[in-house]
Amino acid sequence: MQKPGRLKVLLETSSLLGWKSVSNYSLYKIGLSSGYFKSHPKPENKAALQAALSGSKKTILPVIPREEIEKSIGSGTVRLIRAADDLIDGKTILFEGLPAQLDLAPHTPLLHWSEIERGKYHLEEDIKLIWEPARFSWAFTLARAFHLSGDARYVDAFQKYLDAFNMQNPAYLGANWTSGQEAALRIIALSFAHHIFSQSSSVTNRLLLDVRVAIAENAARIPPTLCYARSQRNNHLISEAVGLYTAGLLLEGCAPARKWKPIGWKLFNEAILDQIAADGTYIQHSANYHRLMLDEAIWMTALAEYAGEALPDAVHQKLAVSTEYLYAILDPDSGQAPNLGHQDGSNVLPLAEADHLDYRSTLQAAGRAFLKKDLFPAGTWDEKSAWLGIKTQGKEAHPAIDPLRVGSNKDWASMRVVQFHTRPAHADQLHVEIWHNSQNLALDAGTYRYNAPDPWRNALRTTRVHNTLSVDGLDQMLPTSRFMWLDWANAQVLSSDANAICAQHDGYQKIGITHRRTLRSIENGWEIEDKALFSDRHRHHITLHWLLPDLPFTLNTDNIYFSEPEFSLRFSNDHNLPATLQIIRAGAFIYGQSNMDATIYGWFSPTYAVKQAALSILYTLEAERSLTFLTEWNFSKKKSRTV
Repeated sequence: MQKPGRLKVLLETSSLLGWKSVSNYSLYKIGLSSGYFKSHPKPENKAALQAALSGSKKTILPVIPREEIEKSIGSGTVRLIRAADDLIDGKTILFEGLPAQLDLAPHTPLLHWSEIERGKYHLEEDIKLIWEPARFSWAFTLARAFHLSGDARYVDAFQKYLDAFNMQNPAYLGANWTSGQEAALRIIALSFAHHIFSQSSSVTNRLLLDVRVAIAENAARIPPTLCYARSQRNNHLISEAVGLYTAGLLLEGCAPARKWKPIGWKLFNEAILDQIAADGTYIQHSANYHRLMLDEAIWMTALAEYAGEALPDAVHQKLAVSTEYLYAILDPDSGQAPNLGHQDGSNVLPLAEADHLDYRSTLQAAGRAFLKKDLFPAGTWDEKSAWLGIKTQGKEAHPAIDPLRVGSNKDWASMRVVQFHTRPAHADQLHVEIWHNSQNLALDAGTYRYNAPDPWRNALRTTRVHNTLSVDGLDQMLPTSRFMWLDWANAQVLSSDANAICAQHDGYQKIGITHRRTLRSIENGWEIEDKALFSDRHRHHITLHWLLPDLPFTLNTDNIYFSEPEFSLRFSNDHNLPATLQIIRAGAFIYGQSNMDATIYGWFSPTYAVKQAALSILYTLEAERSLTFLTEWNFSKKKSRTV
């Protein structure tokens, strides 16, 4: 397909995003180019700010007895204390995957943030690696450890890191101030720490005042660029709304805070109504961003209820259906969800000692807050609810119901079928997930990096690495930038019952092909039937791709056998056309060869900036008329020669 011209891209992008988003983004660009943002906000006189905030010790959450937290966290206390001790030594984990030294430096000159955004300094490093420690997730760890242990070392470490951040990142200077959302996430972390530390007589007034001043400086950063958050129409706006409401509630004695609270409340409610669809899906088509939204909504609801406010009924209902949706796609035994869409490692409310990919603490709190029921029996996933004062509602039978999922809790498969009304994340129509005994065997590759040299600049969003068909190496949609697609591919369910789902998408109709897929449950596993329906007689290369964990296997022709767990894959086509089978591990061919660039194949990224070796299996043939591929997943025991 021919690459579109700049005018076509501009016009079509504007049409797809909507003129409201485009006009808000234009306002942001005008604010940058005119120099308006360079003086908005102006840094407050520190002494005056300290004087204005010196008398405030407001509690924004219920005070939870230590015993209640200990009951919910159980053996997780040991893990929490270990993480807090590591922080004292400067050791942290970025995105719950990368061990690192805690580095709060901006890695840029101390230019005004708007100058950096205008390109006055070119940052070579991935900005997310700079932002992550500056989100202050370490504040949650140190505050929780202090509450449970009473160990003053954790308070001292918090003060040390807060001072270091303030010294290295003066208000509104450097890369850590370029995003209003980052300021908002710091507000949430700082407010939780203030809530915990203010309960102890051993914590100095100086530290508490330093926290309030930091919250005020971060909150003032948000309003001038709300036009950018509005233009994105995603979690940026929700984060910034929650940050403003939180700061306004905590700092109610401060004059600007009287505006922050109602602005935050209004924007939050508007954003929830706009960004959650009637079926509960989230606007960003991402499981991890769905969790981020729910975590911020849980925080907002806990604060509002303690302050005597209640969410509007329509907002509460949207949050209820969004909770139902995320619960429905979850693997209930592991607490993990399919690695759908963008996975940037965000965990903005880390109030439970659980694996980063375990969503149960969020869903337990959301179930209690928005559905008025416990979604899981008592367990360590109750910790987040405990810290926020969200009470148990009692366990009710609540089976996961997802029309695009078949199987049982132990063995299940799902298909990605969506009609896009907002911009897609990945080109992943008809992608199939397969889970067996809580192990994800047919994987979504994830994201890895947004900001990296080619080929890793958001490369895993492509159709080619999803579990679906690709034609002539093309994506289902037309990529125009890191996060934007044109010619959106839409899919529809043709039939669905307890044992099978049949759907098709129109992404390849522009080159004369419709992809129709049927996912069936069979006695010992799964059968996936892919029809490439041709409307003309042009010749095309068609590739069926599956991504599996890095498992030991043996091979016999078009049959692949795995031993841990035991299952087999078998490929065939209805015309008995010659096909090539290739297996790629970590970007290198281990079976079959080709001139194609294999760099991005055979990788799985469970969280941001982390990639693990996996197996890409490609079954490719040439055809000029309609044909059917068949993939059989069989969980009976078979063996053959080792490769």
